[in-house]
Amino acid sequence: MKININNIIVPLNANQNEFIKNSIETLGIPKKDIIKIDYAKRSVDSRKKSEIKLVYNLEVTLLENTTIPNCENIRPLKQNIIPTRQAIFDKKIKIAIIGTGPAGLFAAYKLCCLGYSPMIFEQGEKVDERDKSIDNFIKTSILNPNSNIQFGEGGAGTYSDGKLNTRIKSGYIDEVFQLLLSCGAQEEIMWDYKPHIGTDILKIVVKNLRKKIEAMGGKFYFNSKLNDINIINNKINSIEISYLNGLKENFTVDSLILAIGHSSRETYRMLYGRGIVMENKPFAVGSRIEHSREFINKLMFGPSHENKLLGTATYSLTHNNREENRGIFSFCMCPGGVIVNATSEVEGTLVNGMSFSDRNRPFSNSALVVGVKENEFGNELFSGMNFQEKIERQAYAMVGGYGAIYQNTKDFINNNKSKNIGSSSYEMNLASEDLNNLLPKFITDNMKSALVYWNKIHKGFVSEEANLIGPETRTSSPVKLLRDLKGESLSIKGIFPIGEGAGYAGGITSAAVDGFKIIDLAFSTEV
Repeated sequence: MKININNIIVPLNANQNEFIKNSIETLGIPKKDIIKIDYAKRSVDSRKKSEIKLVYNLEVTLLENTTIPNCENIRPLKQNIIPTRQAIFDKKIKIAIIGTGPAGLFAAYKLCCLGYSPMIFEQGEKVDERDKSIDNFIKTSILNPNSNIQFGEGGAGTYSDGKLNTRIKSGYIDEVFQLLLSCGAQEEIMWDYKPHIGTDILKIVVKNLRKKIEAMGGKFYFNSKLNDINIINNKINSIEISYLNGLKENFTVDSLILAIGHSSRETYRMLYGRGIVMENKPFAVGSRIEHSREFINKLMFGPSHENKLLGTATYSLTHNNREENRGIFSFCMCPGGVIVNATSEVEGTLVNGMSFSDRNRPFSNSALVVGVKENEFGNELFSGMNFQEKIERQAYAMVGGYGAIYQNTKDFINNNKSKNIGSSSYEMNLASEDLNNLLPKFITDNMKSALVYWNKIHKGFVSEEANLIGPETRTSSPVKLLRDLKGESLSIKGIFPIGEGAGYAGGITSAAVDGFKIIDLAFSTEV
């Protein structure tokens, strides 16, 4: 017999397993009846730094004849039953997927489960070759515009913290996590309240997922960029793929799944020119903020910051400018991580953050970004995208190449260049410049307001040792590809925009869920 027992609160310094068993016995279940205890969820209650507690939700296996007490914390075990589904089209139809980020890969896997054999096109390289291109870029500043931090097997999320927590509610989430686990992700993702994988493990996961898809009939094409689409009678008919050697090839398709990622600017423009209906959407711009890992750990966990059960500290900070109805927030926090150059375009530069699975590097960083409204820079469709590009090109000119702008937080607030460049995880060129001369005033004013506010709550958050490294421009897609309730483009039949690049997701889990969901809605039915 299995039950859920929720909200078991354990002092951080207690023997966790023994305290949990004692707590269960206190609820009325004898220890002798307990066969096995599994974590369903574990979270940290650090509101009182001097008395940090761990909060457990448990799946407990008991002897069959155990009497279950009437208690609000105890519930029958809920089974997440995945309904059986079957294909609704001839399994020989030609389906192409553009992009191998989480949306594309999970859509491909779901299609293969249904018996289809999708073709998956990726303009970048397989992850091992992509790794070499990125390392070469860091060392030489020679950019491969097709394979970089943004493009290549696994998508932009491969070079991130690998966060899996999401605000969406979906029955697909457990299915997504189970597939990640089967491809090499850590078991902790199933119960950690802030699950993450880390870029080192993500590289293994995406390779294993690709091999699963290939074994099930999917076919991958790397270094293969979507160049054009051909539409006949308002329906997709074929796609034109260009290769590194300059050759182009046409593929007849019945359905086209666009999992293109938020940085596919050339593709957005081509699709718009072919009649794919889109609209502007909000996004955010700012810079990375970087502190020492030790400082953030002490800030969040106080005297217990070295306790291994707590891991490396994360934070999520927000501030609201009510007069402008504008949010300022931390984003994609990378504890014990590094700041990387995330450009994908020649003569443009920008940054992002990533962490490894151990989150054990000397610094912790996060985006510090300000919300940009959908029509802030004009009513033209690509006004937001043009705004991003302008900042990236101006930053490139200010730095003199593929580097980043450096400014400590105190100097930023006072509009001063920093005299000295402090220690940082960023490995490429750092130029001491004033971010106030790069970003629009409404961005910098709101960043300053947030920093002053957060420093009142977290003393020392603003200091000469706290780095601002920027710009950060690619937080999300500035456009949305409009679709109907089954995921099909509102303007062209047979085209299905999915994931973060299409404007329907905001991270690895939500993008993977979107890939699963749209395939089920459009290509299968429940048996």
